[in-house]
Amino acid sequence: VMTRLVDATGEAMEVGVTRRPYRVLYDPRAGVDDGGDDDAGDAARASASSTATTSAVDDNYTDPELFLSRLRINANVRHRRWRASALTSMTISQQCCVVVLHACAHGTMRTGMVDVDAWARRARGALVVGLCAWACIGDDVRDDTRDDDGARCGGGRRTPLVRFLWRVLRSVRLGALTTCGLAALAPLCQTMTAAMSSDTAHVCACLALVTYAITYDYAFMNLETKQLASTFSLGASMFASMLLASRFDDARSAYVDALLAVESYVLSPYVWRAVRSFSTTLHVCVIIVMHVVAFIAVRAHHAELAIAYAVGAACLALGAPTFLVQSVARSKTQIAGPWDEALPSLELFRNTERAAGVPRYRHYVANKRIPKSL
Repeated sequence: VMTRLVDATGEAMEVGVTRRPYRVLYDPRAGVDDGGDDDAGDAARASASSTATTSAVDDNYTDPELFLSRLRINANVRHRRWRASALTSMTISQQCCVVVLHACAHGTMRTGMVDVDAWARRARGALVVGLCAWACIGDDVRDDTRDDDGARCGGGRRTPLVRFLWRVLRSVRLGALTTCGLAALAPLCQTMTAAMSSDTAHVCACLALVTYAITYDYAFMNLETKQLASTFSLGASMFASMLLASRFDDARSAYVDALLAVESYVLSPYVWRAVRSFSTTLHVCVIIVMHVVAFIAVRAHHAELAIAYAVGAACLALGAPTFLVQSVARSKTQIAGPWDEALPSLELFRNTERAAGVPRYRHYVANKRIPKSL
């Protein structure tokens, strides 16, 4: 349904499906004189269209009036709302805040501002609380396992008590593997960067953390996807964490720093997702509290850095979505017409068969290879 509007210049405008006004570049009805009779005008336009389509012309002939009548500006542009863009930006700022908090914790342990034992108690307490919450209210992935026909299978027949016991065992297993694995790797971290200066290690860690923030899967915390698909970013965060932990002199400090890193970069996204699914308002309040704590932590090290952090967080969470929405509303110009090309869909391996053990790229090359006879 199209609604005719008139802009400030008196030019005809229309509103499409997105309820956003867009301009009609050419209106073939302007050149048809129907004498005030709508039926006569429709008949004249239909006669002109039928004459153009049934005349003996070439296959590549294009009627200029029909071609120009389909031109639209911003007819298919998605209207962006500031609230949705701001929520996404705040999620990005939250992960940046997590990076800053872990860096501040590392700095306090390096300088001796906070005792390592205090950080160890906090890290273990946070791990226990998170695992207990996961065991009590966490989702059992096996409960939603379905076959190809969409029917439940496996875990869907378990009783609530069995599912609860399964989550408890899973939490205990995860906690034991995390603590024991980091305790075994902590002595190795001390020799990881023995031949590297502290400046080089810190620069490499900063670059890895920037890569983590850029390539992170923010759609997972925004409830757009069901699985965390940020393998590259998690690898970058663990690389940076091991570099930072290797600068400690004792294995206990390296263990505590690595445990804090695992909780911050690997386990915390599931907590933020649970908070977001429970209440968006609560998630926003948690983000604000985290930024306040991060500002206080950075201010304890450097006052100018704290001011820079506050300005950067405000620009990222509020300034960026405002600029994006205003830019799209004012400067976006997308001309749509009958010449638009179809969007490519790269589904290389769908509906194909390959032998077991043959790599997919070899299978694709073999199927797409052009015979020499051609």
